[in-house]
Amino acid sequence: MAGGGGATPASRRRAAGIRMPRYTPPATRHTRPVSALTVLVTRRLPPAVESRLAARFAVTLNAGDAPPDPDALADALATHDALCCTVTDPLGPDTFARAAARPGGIRARILANVGVGVNHIAHDAARAHGVRVTNTPDVLTDDTADLAIALVLTTLRRLGEGERLVRAGAWTGWAPTHHLGRTLRGRTLGIVGWGRIGRATAWRAHAAFGMRVAYHTPRPAAHPVDWA
Repeated sequence: MAGGGGATPASRRRAAGIRMPRYTPPATRHTRPVSALTVLVTRRLPPAVESRLAARFAVTLNAGDAPPDPDALADALATHDALCCTVTDPLGPDTFARAAARPGGIRARILANVGVGVNHIAHDAARAHGVRVTNTPDVLTDDTADLAIALVLTTLRRLGEGERLVRAGAWTGWAPTHHLGRTLRGRTLGIVGWGRIGRATAWRAHAAFGMRVAYHTPRPAAHPVDWA
């Protein structure tokens, strides 16, 4: 703009007497204080997770980390807004029936499951009582595949035997034939199930060790092997 010099848009607005409205952050989307929501955590979680939950909600933690029985879970369903449960918690039809028989019935509105599998939860019963079920897909895929390969290596390379020998103070030094193991290269890995974890395990076996992969799946493979 001619004659504008080094003026900025803000300075030109001030010179013209134009005032822009001050920005006001949007109101919170919570309709009530988050601390009013009650959450029961069925097992010990990492301290950082428990601290974050405690900062936002009225949390009941399991300091002793003892697995809750069906009666304890029924009480939790009747007295808390949410349960942060795990794959070992028995939340079957009987547990929901016991909770529904409590005074006031089932209060919980969500089961936030720590884990992928939800077969320990009676979905029909949860749906009938208006309880939403969530899980954590994908977060453990790579970790579980890593552990599967670690177990294969431990078996063929006899790592467990060697570790026990060292801990027992029985290792006398290296020898050419001592604890000889077997290689993974050129071997075939069989996988039952071709889900996310199975595919991740197969990829590691093939990419890192050149293993052949044979798999079985009860359903047509949506992700056939394209890297073998």
